[in-house]
Amino acid sequence: MSLPQNQSDFDAAENGASKRLHERQSVQREVRLCWQNSQGSQVLQARALDMSTFGILVEAERAIAPGTVISVQTPSTVLGKACVRHCTPKGAKYRIGLLMPDRVRRNL
Repeated sequence: MSLPQNQSDFDAAENGASKRLHERQSVQREVRLCWQNSQGSQVLQARALDMSTFGILVEAERAIAPGTVISVQTPSTVLGKACVRHCTPKGAKYRIGLLMPDRVRRNL
């Protein structure tokens, strides 16, 4: 994370304008989230909204518990494993933040 270089940068950081470690890039892509829990194999269709170097924000119709390890897939490829960092209600859907340290950006 870069340190503020001047007072206006410092003020922006203090006000929450720049909390991210990595720049996010907007995407609109259907993905499939797969995982195992006590009920067995789970699959959830979702829409990727944005991505950064190590993560993806998706929107889905069901919640996934933070800490759950999932597999993220597109129709043509497996993007890799991810860990659910947060799951926040947004209207009738959920915004799910996924940490994917091994994700290859070109695949999405």
